[in-house]
Amino acid sequence: MFKEERRATILNLLIKDHSVSVSKLAVLFNVSQETIRSDLCYFQKTGMLVRCYGGGIVNRQTLSRFITKNKIDISSTLATPTNKDIRLNKDGAKMSGKVCILGSFNIDVSATVPWLPQSGESILASQFGFYPGGKGANQALAANNAGADVHFIFKVGNDQFSAFALNHIIQSGINSYCAYQTDDAPTGSALIYFSAEDGDNIIAIYPGANMTLSKQEINEQQGYISEAAVLLMQLETNIDAIEEFVHLGKLEKKTIILNPAPYTKNVHHLLSSIDILTPNETEASFLSGITITDIDDAKRAGYIILQSGVKKVIITLGAQGSLLCEHHRTLFIPAWDAVVKDAAGAGDAFNGALATSLARKSDLVSAIQYASAFASLAVEQEGASSMPQHEQVLHRMRTQSHDIVNIK
Repeated sequence: MFKEERRATILNLLIKDHSVSVSKLAVLFNVSQETIRSDLCYFQKTGMLVRCYGGGIVNRQTLSRFITKNKIDISSTLATPTNKDIRLNKDGAKMSGKVCILGSFNIDVSATVPWLPQSGESILASQFGFYPGGKGANQALAANNAGADVHFIFKVGNDQFSAFALNHIIQSGINSYCAYQTDDAPTGSALIYFSAEDGDNIIAIYPGANMTLSKQEINEQQGYISEAAVLLMQLETNIDAIEEFVHLGKLEKKTIILNPAPYTKNVHHLLSSIDILTPNETEASFLSGITITDIDDAKRAGYIILQSGVKKVIITLGAQGSLLCEHHRTLFIPAWDAVVKDAAGAGDAFNGALATSLARKSDLVSAIQYASAFASLAVEQEGASSMPQHEQVLHRMRTQSHDIVNIK
């Protein structure tokens, strides 16, 4: 193996494991420990590695900047999996399901207020936070925690937040992703007001770099698209990138899920290519022209949306539950009981978990139930990027029961 190949492999190990051992690397590459020490000195000079006795530890911020600057594609396939990398379900059997997510990364600035302010109203916040977010990143984290093999495609700016983004993704456990970077726009951001009164929220999003993905960059991800069982996207990235993602997914005959948030009328022409559309009440109202105040309104809205050519519509109704609308049936799936602390990431939790369950070959109703239970746990944690683990979801599903209602 040439020196460049060896160092590329060491870099992949640093990305995956965050530390390396001189003795183990010497055995792995069948070279002397002095050769490995020379390699580690190289990484130390770049600032990506902090040397320690017997090896080195990754410098996350410098490594993140290096990855984004060079558009390095991080994949779980770069390193040989060990037993700890294999996901197991509750019965000890290997979990499966690959999900490819195209989406946003944002910096979320969140304030908890006693109620949502009216126009011109000043209000004191009881809590303030600065968090990693973006619907794409949140849904990728949800899918990862639910047990999927996730590949996440996103773009950040050339600013101080790009390293923050990569650090978040590296630490989240998502070990397959591609981070693009641009000088033309800053990293995306969002301002969130969360009501302590009723758990409701309002969000203002500045998409920034999320809107600069190119078709060429999407085409570079074709291998991951072809490997995935389910594709998931939202509307916090530019429409031409989404179109290309859908186009490649259709060619590969993948299940395509679109979470139409935040709503834009520019998405209507894509609906006939979507397998599952997951609007909330507000988005379903925009898509259908029906003001949704109850389940009957939601059913009428779902029927209208189906006429656009989308195959299935799941309207999420917050604390009530969700409504599955198909041409041959309409089912109401109640929500799971939850003590709400922060509802900002509920939709992202639902979508990431739904994609994961479908990638594991669950039927659609079971996948909705799983996603609803996952979301019910997510809202009991603070921060839109706080997601539960698969085992917690299984426990909730065992301890609560649900009656699915067939809406005539």
